[in-house]
Amino acid sequence: MNLFPWNPLRDIDSIGREMNNFLENLKIASPRIDVYQTETEVIINAEIPGVSKEDLNVYVDEDTVRLSGETKRDEEYKDENIYRTERFYGNFSRTISLPVEVKSEQAKAEYKNGILSIRLPKVEPTKIKGRQINID
Repeated sequence: MNLFPWNPLRDIDSIGREMNNFLENLKIASPRIDVYQTETEVIINAEIPGVSKEDLNVYVDEDTVRLSGETKRDEEYKDENIYRTERFYGNFSRTISLPVEVKSEQAKAEYKNGILSIRLPKVEPTKIKGRQINID
């Protein structure tokens, strides 16, 4: 005999917590970024610790940047010796939409102390000139 009646909402709450934990773990595989702009350029700083420069790829076009790479383990662990593993290992990728159009051919990147800094010069805005239209 149960002292407490079955409550289906309790199970839903438990499933919700499990989904939140799962989604939080997925965020680890995507580098955290800051994107901001000055008058002349868009700047992206991405946290990518523990990755060698040779394992990073940056692709830039006029309005997006794609970061990808691989985080490798320094050594292999035997399953029975692992107490906790929270670090992400494997391939990662992140596509960033830019707030303005940039000159992709002039983009520059620097990787130092686990931070990838990308500087993207902005395309100069063209002034759209209005004009009177004759009505036929």
